[in-house]
Amino acid sequence: MKSAQTGYLEKQAAVRSLGYGRKPMTRSSELYLITPQELEELRNALGRGHVPPDFERKLNGLAGGDLTSGMVEQNCRLFIALLQAAHSGRFEPVRPDDCDRLLRVLAYVRKDDDAIADYKPNGFADDLREVRAATSDLSQLLQTFKKWRLCHQVPAMWSTGQTVQSLAPA
Repeated sequence: MKSAQTGYLEKQAAVRSLGYGRKPMTRSSELYLITPQELEELRNALGRGHVPPDFERKLNGLAGGDLTSGMVEQNCRLFIALLQAAHSGRFEPVRPDDCDRLLRVLAYVRKDDDAIADYKPNGFADDLREVRAATSDLSQLLQTFKKWRLCHQVPAMWSTGQTVQSLAPA
């Protein structure tokens, strides 16, 4: 027989498995369109320190677009850097649920045929909506990561002569 506590814990585990963690989604989300295979493939690639080539091409294309596209690209690169730093153990103040949320957003942006296919006019409006929701919901974590990055990665760059672009994962 299940106790009320057991039922609650099972419900929380189900919610976490969807990637929403402790912070309920305050907006409509299209992240349910991401398959477990897409999520696992991206998780494995980023865990190895790589951005999948198709996603890298997409991010490069977004960087050359308008301000909206550039915002999506820059935030995706921030999410990637945070996930890679967390995976390697260099950046610790991140919860698994928050990593899962960022990974789902990245997988969504990577997906061409999502709620609004990316090849259609205004095709990145849904991607922008998901990125904005994540940056809003996880703003404190992202600010903490940016501060950590300035303290730990930037000084090392200056000492080795790297450029700011090298902060973005390749």
